[in-house]
Amino acid sequence: MMKFMGAAVATAPAAISLNANAKIKANRGLFEQAHLGTLTLKNRIIRSATSQYRATVDGDPTEDLMRVHRELAEGGVGLIITGLTYILPEDQYGNGGTGLYDDSQINLYKKVVKNAHEHGSKIAVQLAMVGPQSNYRVDRRKVYGASKVPHPIYGTIPNQVMTKKDIAFAVESFAKAAVRAKQAGFDAIELHFAHNYLVSQFLFPYYNDRKDEYGGPIENRARFAFEVLEAVRQAVGPEFPIIAKVHGRDYLGSLAGGNTQEENLFVAKGLAKRGITALDISGGNKVRGMGEFHPDIQQEKDQSYFADDAKFISDHVDVPLIVTGGNRSPKLLEEVLSNAKNIQAFGFGRTMLSEPDLANKWVNDPTYRPRCLACNWCIANYGTQKSQCILNASRAYIAPGH
Repeated sequence: MMKFMGAAVATAPAAISLNANAKIKANRGLFEQAHLGTLTLKNRIIRSATSQYRATVDGDPTEDLMRVHRELAEGGVGLIITGLTYILPEDQYGNGGTGLYDDSQINLYKKVVKNAHEHGSKIAVQLAMVGPQSNYRVDRRKVYGASKVPHPIYGTIPNQVMTKKDIAFAVESFAKAAVRAKQAGFDAIELHFAHNYLVSQFLFPYYNDRKDEYGGPIENRARFAFEVLEAVRQAVGPEFPIIAKVHGRDYLGSLAGGNTQEENLFVAKGLAKRGITALDISGGNKVRGMGEFHPDIQQEKDQSYFADDAKFISDHVDVPLIVTGGNRSPKLLEEVLSNAKNIQAFGFGRTMLSEPDLANKWVNDPTYRPRCLACNWCIANYGTQKSQCILNASRAYIAPGH
């Protein structure tokens, strides 16, 4: 058990096996270029979306946030995916969270993009709706939800069960935010359809007891996600890179309100059919704990714990895949590459919160072991302060020279 935002939560057990019968290509290296549609990355290392809580009260990016991005870019990552960025002011998820909900913010984000590019990295923005997965100002904001189901960690109950008009408004808002992102110069967009945020809640039977065409079988529960992608794709054009963060598995079970692996595959196939550029494979659930943040993963057998799920999707869906979760060993990651043809890159969260220059360290020494202990202190304090590793807790937020 661990603590998250003051609540006791459990973690889901998982480990990598990847017992493939045939190797795909033995020499696919971690520091080779990666290709996500029209987007080429200098290596396969991605800083996965990690909310920093360093924006203004209105969600605007700050110099402090750009300092974090600079350190990552200078540290050698191929792509930075920003933290969760809300697309409606009434859906703000926390003090210091980033938002992209108004055209007046485009010029501010142009600085964010320029900052990353000048220091050697591509950058994507993660767009999301939060709904009840936050206890921030719930008495003053509109809490959208699929159904009136209390959040299992926060206890937040939606005060606005979404009507079809609300859903259409949300779809339109995603498309408008995507256009702003493209105008700001971002290299890609990531749509957050995972981790029990609002669109993910429509996918989960636990949160979704609707009786209309957005509830019931997975074909209906996935409708919101599919409509969002269709609208965003139409808004940004056929070539602009769109990534979707999705679950390979929920590790909850259908009887407890989760999806089967086949249902998650249905979502992946449906997104591919509708023009997704790449899928970012994660997993877990908030019903029985923070399943995407496994602790105690110092041994290789416990690392890259969503790689098997990604390989399953790779065998059935022909789009580039990113694997996020517990990635710590270049040797293991190159083994993953050799066993799944569509895996193109890997996402790193906690490790790069601790060491933004981890990529460069691996260039110099592929056997280097990240210092992150997966103690999950950063997760236990998530949203209560600026995101940081406990090993950096004594360090000033604004680094000398920036």
